[in-house]
Amino acid sequence: MIRSAGIDLAGNPKNKTGFCILEVNAGKWVFTKTLLSDCEIIAELEKAKPNIVAIDAPITFSGKNRLCDIELHEYGALPVTLRGMEVLAVRGSELAKELSNFKLIEIYATATAKILGFYDKNEKKVQKALLNSGIKGDIETRFLTKDELDAIFAAMTGYLHLEGMTEEKGGEDGKIVVPRV
Repeated sequence: MIRSAGIDLAGNPKNKTGFCILEVNAGKWVFTKTLLSDCEIIAELEKAKPNIVAIDAPITFSGKNRLCDIELHEYGALPVTLRGMEVLAVRGSELAKELSNFKLIEIYATATAKILGFYDKNEKKVQKALLNSGIKGDIETRFLTKDELDAIFAAMTGYLHLEGMTEEKGGEDGKIVVPRV
């Protein structure tokens, strides 16, 4: 069984972070929730013991814009030097240091959703499309938040990365993993 964790990190720990564990065995199962603190995120990861952790947030930050963000601008990626993005990048890079014992990648959930053909501004349509693709689990029992849906796309990217079906955008200043087109 492959277990991929997806995190749609909030810039402020007072806001909800989407969290997903995707288990792929005889099917694809997602278990989602929202978390707040870095401690909660770390505890959930230690409990799940995923093969990979995919974070939808910058996990490197030097105070300058990165090549990967420029390359993914067509999908809506924002420069890390914008105030809100800077807050997220600082939190993401600090969390990445705490997660050094996990295989870790940075992803961009919107790019994954667009590349895989799931993107829609209507979250209920996104959830229905994911359901129609055969994914089981929490997605069948309730309407998920946008953060949880983005965490699913993060976990999907992590799984695809383990299967060798992704490519990296960027350079030495940071890399974002996206599904291979």
